[in-house]
Amino acid sequence: MNTYNQWMNNIQDWCISRQLWWGHQIPAWYDEDGKVYVARNEAEAQAQAPGKTLTRDEDVLDTWYSSALVPFSTLGWNGTAAATAEGGGFARSDLASAAHMSKGEPPASQSGAMAQSLTDYDLYLPSSVLVTGHDIIFFWVARMIMMTSHFTGQVPFKHVYIHGLVLDAQGKKMSKSEGNVLDPVDLIDGIALAPLLDKRTQGLRKPETAPKVRENTKKEFPDGIPGYGADALRFTFAAMATLGRTVNFDSKRCEGYRNFCNKLWNATRFVLMNCEGHDCGLMEHTKADCSLGGKAHGYMSFSQADRWISSVLQKVEADVAKGFEDYRLDNVANTIYDFVWNEFCDWYLEIAKVQINTGSEAQQRATRRTLIRTLETILRLAHPVIPFITEELWQKVAPVAGLAGDSVSIARYPQAQPEKIDEAAIAHVGKLKALVDACRNLRGEMNVSPATKLPLYALGDADFMRDVAPVLQALAKLNEVKVFDDEAAWATAAQAAPVAVVGEARFCLFMEIDVDAEKARLSKEAARLEGEIAKANSKLSNEAFVGKAPPAVIEQERKRVADFTATLAKIAAQLQRLG
Repeated sequence: MNTYNQWMNNIQDWCISRQLWWGHQIPAWYDEDGKVYVARNEAEAQAQAPGKTLTRDEDVLDTWYSSALVPFSTLGWNGTAAATAEGGGFARSDLASAAHMSKGEPPASQSGAMAQSLTDYDLYLPSSVLVTGHDIIFFWVARMIMMTSHFTGQVPFKHVYIHGLVLDAQGKKMSKSEGNVLDPVDLIDGIALAPLLDKRTQGLRKPETAPKVRENTKKEFPDGIPGYGADALRFTFAAMATLGRTVNFDSKRCEGYRNFCNKLWNATRFVLMNCEGHDCGLMEHTKADCSLGGKAHGYMSFSQADRWISSVLQKVEADVAKGFEDYRLDNVANTIYDFVWNEFCDWYLEIAKVQINTGSEAQQRATRRTLIRTLETILRLAHPVIPFITEELWQKVAPVAGLAGDSVSIARYPQAQPEKIDEAAIAHVGKLKALVDACRNLRGEMNVSPATKLPLYALGDADFMRDVAPVLQALAKLNEVKVFDDEAAWATAAQAAPVAVVGEARFCLFMEIDVDAEKARLSKEAARLEGEIAKANSKLSNEAFVGKAPPAVIEQERKRVADFTATLAKIAAQLQRLG
């Protein structure tokens, strides 16, 4: 910042000419005696030198000089202080409500005809944000500020978002003359190896390096570059837009985000298949209508899972808004990715299948409403990052969700509603996830294929286990969920099957097991827990730790001791059962 302030407060002259074949040619003409005439065009220059033969300077204006004019020259600026007034628009002093126009809202105090006379110059200078790399802050950003301030009396933009430089996979700067450039069009559409080799070996700074460039290209892209699509490429760059000064770009990263787009497409097909032509709970009704005797009483019955996905969506919307506010596009992209892939697709869609197949009409209606409305919101939320697929899908999804509009690009962007967050539902699904994960872990420990269905015998937390049994049976690939109220009966049924503990519940996937191997497994887990308890107790008995650690940290350690001790007791009981 000190360096930047030094640039802006101690502006020095710089040479504005370059000996290049492209650019704005310098508006200077010379006569036979070498006298210079500066004018807007040759006719004006000739008027200054009657009877003289003039020759125009062959140099062009420095690229950065030309670029420095962009903020205002592209908006119709004509070189006068009252440019907009002379052009039929309003003077700057009359533009108090121009901000409304920039949002598509005509100023309330002006007629439509008058509002239409505002020019781009009036509306968009200064602009909101400039996006640029750190390597041209002085060359371009500082000079735009200098020139715009000098010629218009205004700043060119309010914020500057500085991103890292995109390097190749080996961390080298991309350059056509070095033969390591990746053309975005090739990443979008794909390119075979032969034309890729031709493209990379043209215009090399050192032609003798062509064989090496071809060799490196064949090694990196033996089959050419597959087409990833514009959305996958855009998503990739958004996810890589960290705070670092450089980004090593590996095209293979695009594959994961192409898979994400496919995942979203397939999820949309599933939702539409289950919602199109069905009652999705879109009947207009008020809270009063839902009360006993009202027209909507019993119309929909939302499950804890329905309330959970809606709650998580509110938090995601808040996180995305914070990401945009902080110019952390990586946080925006990764938040959307995690929610869509891990929460909506991997968990909620699977739960929704069960609810639609086994629920009452009111439950099915609520599930369909949650499905279609959540998906529609996802499409609006992800549109800035993956605009093409979201527009295509939104055109099909929005009507089913009961929403009208010409394009997702002009639909209202999602805003978080914290009052809709249901922490109890979040805790409920969190416990369900833990159960499913524990079942999957038991399968892994027992070397049982995910395709093999086993019965689950559970003891404890009976009400919860019975409530989630249909979903648990589907997600954990079980053929039965049997909840016991009597420990002796459960122990008899479970015999020596491996037992997992989640909260207050103990359960097993029943099958004949090797008792000695199971005893070894439990003994190993018991030893691990004893070690964790010892470490936590060691901290708590350390006066220096207790004196310096925040109360929340101390409480966390105490909770760890309590939880580990409870689990250890249950494992000890299981070992005793095995004999």
